[in-house]
Amino acid sequence: MSAVTIRFTTRWPPNVGSLVIARLSGSKQFSHTMAIIGNRAYEASMTHGCRAVDLAEAMQGIAFYQDMAVPVPDIEGAVAFGEAQHGKPYDWLGALGIPLLMSEDWADNSKWWCSELNFAQIAAGGLWLLDPDEKKRVTPNDLRQCNYQKSQIKPASAGFSLGR
Repeated sequence: MSAVTIRFTTRWPPNVGSLVIARLSGSKQFSHTMAIIGNRAYEASMTHGCRAVDLAEAMQGIAFYQDMAVPVPDIEGAVAFGEAQHGKPYDWLGALGIPLLMSEDWADNSKWWCSELNFAQIAAGGLWLLDPDEKKRVTPNDLRQCNYQKSQIKPASAGFSLGR
């Protein structure tokens, strides 16, 4: 069985909007997620919208990250889903509503924010990380709480320090 790696990230300098939304939704360390399959990254960001790009491109500006490998039964389904989302817009209203939990349904597949895109991509690979009947909004913190082994928090480049 192949795996999708969920990468939890923090940028430097931080995107203030993303940072505020993350803190209000319970995340103390990370404000963004991307899914990685092979050397391809799938993400929805405030600055780029939805994109499927080389991992090195997605990692530009990332200060710290932590990985969580999630085995999926249908890696081709996850890849096909991720590629099909490239070019879709960022879900601004959905993301801004995360701290308020105003949206009843995350599954508007015409636009995405980061963690809901990654959640849907893993589901397209045949694995539901959270019960979709119970969890209508999926935040980076929700994904990080899933019971899969996580790597140590790492600086993305030699120029950053965890300060510990």
